[in-house]
Amino acid sequence: MVLERLRKRINLDALGRYIPVNPNVLTLLSVLAAWGGVLPVWLSAAPPWLFIAASGVLDVLDGAVARSSGRASRRGAFIDSYLDRYTDAAYILYFWNYVDHLAAFLALLGTFAISYARCRGESLGVEVRGVGFMERGERVLYLLALSLVLGFFPQLVNPLMYLYTLLVNSAAAYRGYAVFKKLKLS
Repeated sequence: MVLERLRKRINLDALGRYIPVNPNVLTLLSVLAAWGGVLPVWLSAAPPWLFIAASGVLDVLDGAVARSSGRASRRGAFIDSYLDRYTDAAYILYFWNYVDHLAAFLALLGTFAISYARCRGESLGVEVRGVGFMERGERVLYLLALSLVLGFFPQLVNPLMYLYTLLVNSAAAYRGYAVFKKLKLS
C-alpha cells in the first residue's frame, strides 16, 4: 500500500533507468545489507535504522530497475519475494537484545503469515494485493521508525514490538480470512 502510493507520486521506474545494475543483484544486495547489520547491531550497538534504510532502498530499486529495463520476470519476482523473508527476519533480529524473545518470535510469525497468505491465496487464483494492512512497505516503515525510537527512547522498544506483533498477526488473520472467504465463493 505504501509503495503503491509512493509509485503514484514518484516515478521510481524512471529512476530505475539510470541504475545500470541487474535487478537481481540489487535484490541480493538488499538481503546482504540487512544481514550484514545483525552482528554490528548486536555487538557494537550500531544503529539498526542505517541497515533497514539501506536494505529498504535497495529493495525498492530492484523492482524499478527490473520494470524500466524490461528485465522484470517471474524468476526475479520469485527471488525478490523469497529473499524478502530473509530480510524480514534480519530486521526483527536487530531488536533481539531489546525485546522479549517471545515478542520477536511472534512478530516474525505474523510477518511470515501475511506473506504466506498472499502467496498461497494467489497460487489458488485469489487476488490478494492490497488486501488488509501491514503489507511489506508498512512493516519496513514501522521497523525503521522503531529503530529510530531505539536511539532515543529504548524503554519504548519492547511495548512497541508487542504492538507490531499485534498488528502483523491481526493483519495475517484478516488476510487469511479474506482469502478463505474468496475461496468459499469460488
